[in-house]
Amino acid sequence: MPNFKAETGTIAYELLEAQDGLSDAPTLTLLHNFMSTGRAAWGPLLPALNLHYRILLPDLPGHGASLGYPPAFDHKVIAEQLGELLRDVGAESGHLAGCSSGGMVAQRMVHLGVVTPATLTLVSTTYSTNPATTGVHNPITPERFRAGRNWLQATAKLHDPIQGDGYFDTILLPGFRALSPITAIDLDREDLAEMTLPVCVIQGEEDEFFPLEIVQTLASSFPVVELHVIAEQSHALLFRAPKRVTELMLQFLVRHEAG
Repeated sequence: MPNFKAETGTIAYELLEAQDGLSDAPTLTLLHNFMSTGRAAWGPLLPALNLHYRILLPDLPGHGASLGYPPAFDHKVIAEQLGELLRDVGAESGHLAGCSSGGMVAQRMVHLGVVTPATLTLVSTTYSTNPATTGVHNPITPERFRAGRNWLQATAKLHDPIQGDGYFDTILLPGFRALSPITAIDLDREDLAEMTLPVCVIQGEEDEFFPLEIVQTLASSFPVVELHVIAEQSHALLFRAPKRVTELMLQFLVRHEAG
């Protein structure tokens, strides 16, 4: 994997040319959730997304093959560093999508103005982890994630072989637990209203971290938006309903490709 030199380490990424062979295919950047990797999160969606889109697929700082990370995994710093990567590969005005923490980073990138994407797709995410902002107190802890009983051990295998034995348990998992509204995200409705690009919000009806009350506020704050709620699904839709997320993303991207 190529590596991009950032201030606090290197960001590993894949750059996949569109399978239809068009040299001017628009770029779609895909940002994964915390504790995952680009391939682990977006892999099932790539065959369809990569058909007509050039894909930029990074491992977030401190994840997978990306070595080094900003203090406290600060999403603002991560957003700035990823903005540098996007500009370096000519993806700053393409399409941008993120899941969970990746969606938080994507929003921060747009809010900071480090990129000016054509569209923004947000999957299983929020605009703030601050209960004082959202009005919802919903602890974001690994124990509340609805996944298989051995999911933490399986997740460690995405990182430890590259980062070193014990990295997941001693660095990445504690880093997730320590995220705060300051280091994750705490935007308000006025911040979102300034994002005038087309936005697609895709959420599970039973998301254990970001309930519909949060997502409806998120969606209603964007000037140009479509909201899709997938029934009977919880958090991390890339893993639970990849086919449906792919369909919704492609329909949205095609609708806004011309402008």
